[in-house]
Amino acid sequence: MKQIVVKRRAAVLEEAEKPVLSDNPYRVLVKVKYSSISPGTELNIIQHADVPDGFKLGYSASGIVTEVGSGVTDLAPGDFVACYGAPYVFHAEQLSVPRQLCAKLSSEARLREAAFVGLGSVAIHSVRRMSLQFGETVWVVGLGLLGQLIGQLCHQANYRVFATDMNPARVELARACGMEAYPADDGQLDERIGQFTEGHGFDAISLVAHSSNSKIIESTMEKLAFRGKYALVGNVPIAFPRELFFQKEADFIIARAAGPGRYDAQYEDQGIDYPKSYVRWTEGRNMAEFVRQLETGRLDIGRLITDEFSIREVPEAYKALQRDAKQSLGVLLRYDA
Repeated sequence: MKQIVVKRRAAVLEEAEKPVLSDNPYRVLVKVKYSSISPGTELNIIQHADVPDGFKLGYSASGIVTEVGSGVTDLAPGDFVACYGAPYVFHAEQLSVPRQLCAKLSSEARLREAAFVGLGSVAIHSVRRMSLQFGETVWVVGLGLLGQLIGQLCHQANYRVFATDMNPARVELARACGMEAYPADDGQLDERIGQFTEGHGFDAISLVAHSSNSKIIESTMEKLAFRGKYALVGNVPIAFPRELFFQKEADFIIARAAGPGRYDAQYEDQGIDYPKSYVRWTEGRNMAEFVRQLETGRLDIGRLITDEFSIREVPEAYKALQRDAKQSLGVLLRYDA
């Protein structure tokens, strides 16, 4: 089979042996139909000097179940699934995935959009971490794919969503999805925020931007309400003055991946779930909720897809993304028959 790996700081397509279930009863074999590229993350990996040759790219896909382990009772060959989580999920024609990291689809209809289950479930967990109530205000800072998804989910939850980004096209896209959105360099931004929050500041801020600016948390936290919640989702330097944090009496929240269970080998690969009565929303249950949001039409993923490539077009696809990364949002790889 074919898979995508890093070699000499480039994404290349190589032949690899097909995966097998081996002796793990909680694994599922999946024939991949689509996988999603995370341009910022993957391009950074490719260009990083410490990443070894042979590193497998990708972490989110969708496809058809071809075989299940003896411990899997709720999936069968022929089922459609969305899969998430490195090192089990990557860009390859076939995958061996832990059952906990597969979310079942009711049909093939949303299989293409379901390949974004990785960022989708991360967005869901990020919104849950803010623990807001309907009617409260949230500022989404950064409107890449993850920011767009967080904004849509907040809007669906009936939070009042204000969003900003440096890219005018992304601002327009957020507006089309129901958010009040403005360019980050809008000269009237302070006035707009004051009107939106009635002078109280935001109940929550979700920082989804990727930036090397050490002042970005400080400058945005100034717009947070007293006892507001500041959720860090993006990759930025964590630096802010104690006095500001003290004055706000703010809750500073880190949202890690898709929720409880992520990076826990017992949960992910040994099939040991967390009891629902104690941990309502695990990684796997957030993935299933993303699929439900897709299939009920609550999440609009289609308009977020900007690029689609055949698996045969690697590495040309990655070179194209490097040339125009700021214009890409949802990027799909298609695995042709």
